[in-house]
Amino acid sequence: MIRVGIVDDHPVVLEGLSASLAKVEDIEVAWSVATLAEARVAIGWRTCDAVLVDVRLPDGSGLDLIARTVDGPVFLVLSSFDRPQYARAALQRGASGYLLKTAPTAEVAAALRAAVTGGTSFRADHLRAMVPERDATTRELDVIRLVSAGWSNDEVGTRLGLSPKTIEAYLTRIFGKLNVHSRTELAMHAEREGWLDVDVI
Repeated sequence: MIRVGIVDDHPVVLEGLSASLAKVEDIEVAWSVATLAEARVAIGWRTCDAVLVDVRLPDGSGLDLIARTVDGPVFLVLSSFDRPQYARAALQRGASGYLLKTAPTAEVAAALRAAVTGGTSFRADHLRAMVPERDATTRELDVIRLVSAGWSNDEVGTRLGLSPKTIEAYLTRIFGKLNVHSRTELAMHAEREGWLDVDVI
């Protein structure tokens, strides 16, 4: 019997997924919660073998829950966002799979079985996209996130310990790489790629 914990802030998803998995012969839903804080408590009970977790939760990113531990549960991300960047971030943190909420129950159950036996469940197109991100380095992503939040060059430089001229040079290089021409376009690109939600590198 595979004991599963579910972390999702949408009641319909929690109830529907719990009901669907309860009908699977070798799966038992041990608990279901809606926030990171509740999930950390539930995981501490050590009453589950696997955790299905959403990316976006009211108090942070579900990816922050994922941990590689010898005696802890395995983690699978269940998201409505079909973004390779999210899948890559999940894999880098140690997740055993990245599934979409449109996946049928049989696919989720199969992924859970694979995870608890050491396997993984990532779509082929996500795996192909899991090469190192060429569009932005880690430091460039720091600049992109702060600029997208409306910070000035001076403010970004102070935060990162760099001069305003260095930030300006970063932005010139970033604009060229991403083929954008304004801070607004940069913010839109970053949102589309999922860079504002989770660390992707």
